[in-house]
Amino acid sequence: MTTIPPLSEDEAQRLWAGSRSERDEYFFSAVAVSSTVWAWDFETGLLEIDDQDNALVPLWPHPRLAEMAAEAMGFEDAGPATPVEVDVLLDEVYENFHREGHEIAVLPTNGQFTTIHSLERFRVKVFEARLHTAGLTDEAARTRRDEFYADRKRRADQRLDLSRDDRRALVAHLRERLADKECDHRFAFPATREWIEAQGLSWALVSRSAVKVLCSCDCEALEHFQETTTAR
Repeated sequence: MTTIPPLSEDEAQRLWAGSRSERDEYFFSAVAVSSTVWAWDFETGLLEIDDQDNALVPLWPHPRLAEMAAEAMGFEDAGPATPVEVDVLLDEVYENFHREGHEIAVLPTNGQFTTIHSLERFRVKVFEARLHTAGLTDEAARTRRDEFYADRKRRADQRLDLSRDDRRALVAHLRERLADKECDHRFAFPATREWIEAQGLSWALVSRSAVKVLCSCDCEALEHFQETTTAR
């Protein structure tokens, strides 16, 4: 049985009227303790669509806040808010969502979303909030953080699922693209969309995974794929 965290009506109203940063802070602090998020319709994917037709997954840290959002947006058939273990989302459900580029809407109120996160950013925020509440020593926290980021790379490689030949071809393409260019440490993926799609690969999946998980600049992208061609 899911334990509903305490939240008085006055507190709910105060959060509702609070700033984005206040709602964001409350969301991740509450989830770090309860390990539970609340959604309208878990069975059908928890999806809402924003004005740009991007698939968003709205989540709340408490069922009362989810009910208030349904009322404010006129969703009379939203049904009761459903508790979902955050680890189930991160380890199972969102891995499927990732391929479609779904993003997470954190504690939406009357249609204005507090924050919209990618899967990977949401995972990081949950991890850091949990780490903050764990009361670990600095050394233990560093070890936990190293393990976490190593796991992110492993997950990204699983999503990409590139064969050794695909990786070697990608490395050759990256080398060619960077041959006459000095890396300026941009948060970018140097492969071209045309080349990626010509290989029968998904540009959205490859570029999103590489930029948000595997690297922070052009040279790191090349270094990662060079290493994984020899490791496989």
